[in-house]
Amino acid sequence: MTPQDPAIKGFYELPPRSLLLVTGADHIRYLNGQLSIDVRRLARETSRTACLLTAKGKLCAHVRIWAFNDGHIIETLPNLAESVHARLERYIIADDVTISPHPEPRALYHVVGFSPSDSSITSNRLGSEGYDTFEKPTNIPALTPDSVERLRILHGIPAWNSEINQDTLPQEARLETTSVDFDKGCYVGQEVVSRLKSVGRVNKRLHGFIGNFKTAAQIRLQLTPEGRPETSAGHITSTIPHFDMAQTLALGYLNRQSEELTRFDVRDENGCLLGEVDRREFPIL
Repeated sequence: MTPQDPAIKGFYELPPRSLLLVTGADHIRYLNGQLSIDVRRLARETSRTACLLTAKGKLCAHVRIWAFNDGHIIETLPNLAESVHARLERYIIADDVTISPHPEPRALYHVVGFSPSDSSITSNRLGSEGYDTFEKPTNIPALTPDSVERLRILHGIPAWNSEINQDTLPQEARLETTSVDFDKGCYVGQEVVSRLKSVGRVNKRLHGFIGNFKTAAQIRLQLTPEGRPETSAGHITSTIPHFDMAQTLALGYLNRQSEELTRFDVRDENGCLLGEVDRREFPIL
């Protein structure tokens, strides 16, 4: 594999996460009324991401779900576990549904670029098919944190508090391509998501970029059209060095009026020019 090859293969241990177990005779029907995907069509030993939304169509959380025994497991970030649990229980009235924390003391590993084992769960966490397993892989290279982040950015996978938060609409972060089924029954927030699909545009949208610019922690990087420092086009949300370290890969949002442009200046909060980037389709390379 050359340094420029984006087909990274290997495994990494997943960071801390919280799991909720959803069971009961009505739990699948109930989850279908809460999540943006059709849980009935979720294949065994396969996980998918889904949007948990407010009635106004904004994210409560971006979760992962898979079948487990007679129920389903919902995975979320530890700092969102309490709010996700409360949100999922909010609409239970006379349903036979139980939602409870599911302790998982064992480490879980995600593997990309290799065939799954018999005890694995097929998953797509970094933009390409992989699998999750409780068995620590052997004879497979371990991915560095930078390699994992590079794959995430290359494929435009949004991260909580970087690209997405509780003010995000699914289409802004392109989640409709992986985490929404438009041909299912009603769920909380569906009216807004469906209306945005019909309209076809949101006010801002996630894009990928590659270019040369200096980055600095805790500084919000602004995007302006090339040579027009007075015009705001959007902002950068995540960065990582390119494979050859000569350029920078980035994720960021562009406003609707700037989406047809291909080249942008990168500026700091004071308007000082830091470099330039080109907009790219996903995967960025």
